[in-house]
Amino acid sequence: MGCLLRLREAGAQTLLMELDEDLEVVLPDRHLYLQVKTRQGNLMWSDISGSVEQFAKLRAEHTAGRRPGAPKLIVVSNTAPGRDLLQRTQQTGWPAGVSLLWPGHPDPEETWLPPTAADLTGVMQWCTEQAARVPFGSLGAQTLVWKLAARVQYASAGAHGRAFHTGNLASLYEQFVEELQAFPQVPDVYWPPGGEPELTGEQRVRLVTGFSGAGKTTWAARAAAQCPLPVTYFDAGQMPPAVVPGALAREVAARHLSGPDALSLPSGAGIDVLRAVHGRLTHDGTVIAVVIDNVHDLPSDDLRLLVQALPTAQITLLGHPHPEQTALAAHLGVSAESLPGWDTDTVAAVFAAEDCTLDYPTAQRVLALTAGMPLYVLNSAALTRTNYAGDGSAFCAAVQEQTHLAPTAQERILAQTFEHLSVLARTMAGLMAIAEVPLSSRELQQLAAAAGPIRPAAAARAVRELVGLGLVQTFADGFAKLHDAATSLALHGSHDLHEEAALRVEQTLADLLEGHRELPRLARWMRLLADTGQIDRLLEITSQEGFYEGGFPRELRTVIADVAQDPGRDAVDRLDAHSALASWAYGDTNWEAYARHVHAMEVLASEGGNGIGPREKVLVAIRQFPLHGHTGDNEALDATFRTALAELLAPSLLERSLRYGYVQGLYHAGSYRAAGPAALELADAYCVHLGLDLANLHGPTEALQQACLNSETPDDYKRLADCFAMHVKCCRQLKLDYGSAAFPAMKLYMAAGAWRSAVDLGQDVVETMLRFDEAQAALNLIDRQLLPITQAYNLPELIVGLRSHRAVVLARTGDIAAARTEISSLTRYEFTPAQAADIREQASIIEELAAQQAQGRP
Repeated sequence: MGCLLRLREAGAQTLLMELDEDLEVVLPDRHLYLQVKTRQGNLMWSDISGSVEQFAKLRAEHTAGRRPGAPKLIVVSNTAPGRDLLQRTQQTGWPAGVSLLWPGHPDPEETWLPPTAADLTGVMQWCTEQAARVPFGSLGAQTLVWKLAARVQYASAGAHGRAFHTGNLASLYEQFVEELQAFPQVPDVYWPPGGEPELTGEQRVRLVTGFSGAGKTTWAARAAAQCPLPVTYFDAGQMPPAVVPGALAREVAARHLSGPDALSLPSGAGIDVLRAVHGRLTHDGTVIAVVIDNVHDLPSDDLRLLVQALPTAQITLLGHPHPEQTALAAHLGVSAESLPGWDTDTVAAVFAAEDCTLDYPTAQRVLALTAGMPLYVLNSAALTRTNYAGDGSAFCAAVQEQTHLAPTAQERILAQTFEHLSVLARTMAGLMAIAEVPLSSRELQQLAAAAGPIRPAAAARAVRELVGLGLVQTFADGFAKLHDAATSLALHGSHDLHEEAALRVEQTLADLLEGHRELPRLARWMRLLADTGQIDRLLEITSQEGFYEGGFPRELRTVIADVAQDPGRDAVDRLDAHSALASWAYGDTNWEAYARHVHAMEVLASEGGNGIGPREKVLVAIRQFPLHGHTGDNEALDATFRTALAELLAPSLLERSLRYGYVQGLYHAGSYRAAGPAALELADAYCVHLGLDLANLHGPTEALQQACLNSETPDDYKRLADCFAMHVKCCRQLKLDYGSAAFPAMKLYMAAGAWRSAVDLGQDVVETMLRFDEAQAALNLIDRQLLPITQAYNLPELIVGLRSHRAVVLARTGDIAAARTEISSLTRYEFTPAQAADIREQASIIEELAAQQAQGRP
């Protein structure tokens, strides 16, 4: 049986069984006669003399040419030879070609022969070890040994022939060289992740990590179809690490080697067989790609051995984030990557496929809740259809408020990770979920101290635990943030905080975020002001010109509305609250709500409550102007302006604001010919006040921004931009050329941080560029400045209009296909009537340009 397991390694052709324990091995150049002797004591000459005499006759047959090959007799014994026999072997008369083999004394020439053992147990152990080295075996080692033992006994009895041929060993060993694994089927409708990467890159080894549901395997399956190299897929999930190298070798051999080549590989441990497979591929000049999935189930050292065994293969490793990931990446000399996930267009397409409605802002909410991970988005769309009647906004609200009843896929998946977290790690995850924004190490330590007696080192260790599992993302500037997909689940941990501790955490966070200008921090801080009862400071912020220019939290409206309706608040607070609500209604073009809030302001001002002064009266007038203009009451518009102007004490900083409000009223009244020149006249006054000239207005935006930061009245820069913008709007209504007026308006808005207006006037700048046939410059402005502004400052309601405009610009560059694709991607969203009309108009323009292009006209 041992010879049978070594037959291929020996290069033998045939193993012949005699009717006793003896056997013959036929090799290309020699013929071995093996005599097996089992004895209790030492082997004696009398035990083998008959065999030696018989061998002399066989040797004569070989010498005469009647038998091929050089003959050799090897006596195999379980005991050492006695002294007499050993002396005989050392004498000159010892027969040529006869040797002895006993425990600890191998044949010096036939080194492939199995070592002998003193008993059957030792023989069986060696055979079992050899059986485990048979490449691509489908039987367990012990099972194969017992099968071979039975076959040897069967052959020794003379049944069905006594020969075992090397060519038949594969079936005898039950070697199985077939691909057992393949990529999962790519869905019929496949949505690629944003900026879908290729399977192979510049580095030979890639480590792609992500939570279950991130779409790693589906991406790899899709990318493999487009890979120029032949690809083998191997799933190491839940496999005993010891069997992985051999199983991987089988997959690679089955795909890239012919049957005989694969089956003729030498025996060895799994990793040795994998190296041998790679050696054959290298010899043939074959370069392959290998995708190993679920690598988090393998020890890092084992994974490194696999990579080292395939030194020329392009290897992509897929797995979940895990604590050993950093060390593994360092040993492999790579950086862990993650797939970018789906974008808002794909989210909208997935929800549309489920007959669910999403406008652009709601698509962004879904994106924030799911981190764009494919499985989570698909599950969210299905839940929206079945549990929320297809209303995406209702689904988002329920999940964010944690009132949903059906658990989401990401909760079920990530709950398994959270269950294994330490108590402190769960606490830190909850604190980071409360924070919502990236925090520095020092800020995290302060937040932890507010939650309880948590030492800085312990807090840092807990954050490292979260980082190791991919639940926290770290950034190059030293900041860290909880992964978006984990936020909902982590908030459950924050509920365990005592009420006093929760209040301390909120107050500490508010203190940490105060004074920061970055929108995410500023928006979170404002919500904390509301949560901690600092309404006065919140009202002060809402009175600033630029407050309504960024995408601040809509939930603040509820807080402000409560102040407006609270009779216990003083008149000024209530008036400011109604003014803020009127500004929001104006931005939403909700004239009914706007009129209601303006009327409330009028009542409060007329009652003359404590604190009502010139500022408040001017503020009421400024809110009245658009309403009078909208209703067409020009007499009331003029009368309000004269009255408010007369009540101002000259000189007053409020006069320019009052005059702009009046111009705004003229615009809404349709008096464009009066409003436009008045706006330019007022712009001149602002320029004198701010010390600006044309060179400043048309110079670098950075210089204007610095001047605005240094100004004692920074809001005046925004009001100056408003004047130029009003002139542009009036010209637009009158279909007149507004020249370059949109440029300084856009720059001033950017300098003042009035981002919503910057995008609006930026689109007028785009139109100016198109009039001068600068389509590529117009496209660059949209892609490099305007779209990034909408993303950075949370202005999703502007994106549909901006992208439909971008589609037309693409068509103007001559790229009709890209223009049609852009418009088509927008049709997945739910539109307002105005957006729908805009898209129809822009689509019509694109088709007109396409027709012109087809006719060869510019």
